[in-house]
Amino acid sequence: MTMWKRLAARLRDDERGAIAVQFALLLIPIAILTFGLIDLSRASVQKRQLQDALDAATLMAARSTATTNADLDTIGDAALATEMAGLGVTLTAANSTFSLGDNNTVVGKVQNVTIKPIISNLWSSGDPNVSADSTVMRSVNKLEVALVLDNTGSMASTLGSGARKIDALIDASQSLVDVLAAAAARASETDAVKISVVPFSMTVNVGSTYQSQSWMSGKMPATGYGTDVFATNQDRFALLSNLGLTWAGCVESRPAPYDVTDDPPTSATPASLFVPFFAPDEPDDNTVGVNQSSSTRYRDSRTTGTSYPILNNWLPDGVAPNGTLATAWNTRSTPIAKYGANNKNNVLSLAKTGTVYGPNSGCGMTSLMRLTNVRSTTQRDAVKTKLGQMVANGNTNVAMGLVWGWHTLSNNGPFADGVIPNSTEGQKTTKVIVLLTDGDNTNDTYNNPNNSAYTGYGYIGQGRLKNASGTALTSSSTATNRRDAIDSREKLVCDNAKAEGVQIYAIGVGVSSHSKTILQDCATKLDMYYDVTDAAQLTSVFNTIAGSIQNLRITK
Repeated sequence: MTMWKRLAARLRDDERGAIAVQFALLLIPIAILTFGLIDLSRASVQKRQLQDALDAATLMAARSTATTNADLDTIGDAALATEMAGLGVTLTAANSTFSLGDNNTVVGKVQNVTIKPIISNLWSSGDPNVSADSTVMRSVNKLEVALVLDNTGSMASTLGSGARKIDALIDASQSLVDVLAAAAARASETDAVKISVVPFSMTVNVGSTYQSQSWMSGKMPATGYGTDVFATNQDRFALLSNLGLTWAGCVESRPAPYDVTDDPPTSATPASLFVPFFAPDEPDDNTVGVNQSSSTRYRDSRTTGTSYPILNNWLPDGVAPNGTLATAWNTRSTPIAKYGANNKNNVLSLAKTGTVYGPNSGCGMTSLMRLTNVRSTTQRDAVKTKLGQMVANGNTNVAMGLVWGWHTLSNNGPFADGVIPNSTEGQKTTKVIVLLTDGDNTNDTYNNPNNSAYTGYGYIGQGRLKNASGTALTSSSTATNRRDAIDSREKLVCDNAKAEGVQIYAIGVGVSSHSKTILQDCATKLDMYYDVTDAAQLTSVFNTIAGSIQNLRITK
């Protein structure tokens, strides 16, 4: 008995192997906890994957042209199935719904998606379910987009890969229209995207159909516009009618400050009205004088050996009242009698149909197109057709092109097509200008008494172009003075438009460092300026801009 008592005591006090016994006893709860945590992690991961897939599917449904719940559900279910493929989650169409929500949204929901657990259903009543929802805003912000495009003569040249810049511009701008028109077709509103087209050179062609509008004044207003080019104030439309000619549709720049604002034109403020572009006849190709005491050989630019270039000789000068040939430059440029009906048959033939000579000289660009809803293919194609009509002609006046782009977006006259910025409709409408140019602003000097061609500012000696200090330029100004003055007007247009909420994208096509700086400042943000060094880049740039201004986005 003593021996057995000793053995029992030794076994009782021996602690070897105790840890192993304890581990064996704890193994089962540790395993349950581990697999339970794995189940929780799997559920979390699959819920996140489900949410990502649902976001993508809802966005796909919103970007479609579907306008009914049934069509949205079909598109969304198919997209969701594709997104969830290979994720190990059993999903059927019964689990998901895609439908129209409030405020032009598409709502996607997934419910009761079963996650097969490893062990956690031992203590739960069944397999766990996960759910997700996503909301995509569908064109809640409407777009009004003005394409303000350089159509100057330099656009006929090539850049980089060999394509003419004007041809590359046509292709690229038409591609942008396609992208935005597709967005318009997906929107629930019928007028989600509107586009205007404003080609420009040294003036802008608004279209000859507006001749009788109240915002047009055949006579140059006495206040604001400066000195009239004619001896007495003349109705340009009447002069054209006398000579059997028609107005091509170009307008002259309004005087400061109306040249840089979208103030509506009104007869109560004559300087705010628009005047038709009318380039006067310049002296004939024979001996005339700068003044009565000297004479110089003036030659038409169509002849050789030019001493003083005559850029736009399209009518015979006739004789002075005393029966002798007038000699002073101004006397031969501005007498009213030469524009009389009796001179109708003497109009240069090239002035009757073209825009190289005559009162429409310099008005060779296509007319602008007002804001056009591009939801339908017919409307989209109309805008693309207008872009396809662009030609390269004339010198550069970005300021004038830019302000007319703003006019097309404005709720003020002359067109008043844009929504009112602070209205209910205006608060969900984004106004955008896409500006493209390939050169410096230009108003050349010439070795004749006018020292300029006739542009949207008239002759430079009329004092209608003002510099940054507000001083009117004279005929003694240099080409650099004139460039800088137009630059200052361009900057003011940019600043004023942006202050009214207009978003500006700017594109420089092979521009100088001088113009690049101006365009960068004009753009709403620095990354909204695009520097193009090869014409082949234009389509990519325009598509990037189109993508930037599309307004479909996930909101929740």
